[in-house]
Amino acid sequence: MTDKNTEELNILQGTLSFWIKENKIDFDGDETIPLFQANPIGGSIFVVKDSDKKIKLFHVYLGKGKTNIEYDASKLDSSKKHMIAFTWNVKGGKLELYVDGKLEKNKRINY
Repeated sequence: MTDKNTEELNILQGTLSFWIKENKIDFDGDETIPLFQANPIGGSIFVVKDSDKKIKLFHVYLGKGKTNIEYDASKLDSSKKHMIAFTWNVKGGKLELYVDGKLEKNKRINY
């Protein structure tokens, strides 16, 4: 993402999605792979496939707090493409992670 686009993101609410192409990531492997990072004004949002085989989503609202979600990625088939999407709404108090269009995890935002 360019700095201009990053500045247009709203740390208070939004939705982002992206595709992971076939055979790009070994979801059952122990390699750490950054998937997305943005630093909108007032915070940070990032997603990583971590060495513990989990996709981790972090929403950081500077001066307020951090909320994260973890999803077991080891069950994803690396030979198929997958869509990752997430939504956040600080005032509504929720963070949600979708994999291939299905809500897989949600968590209450308490700030």
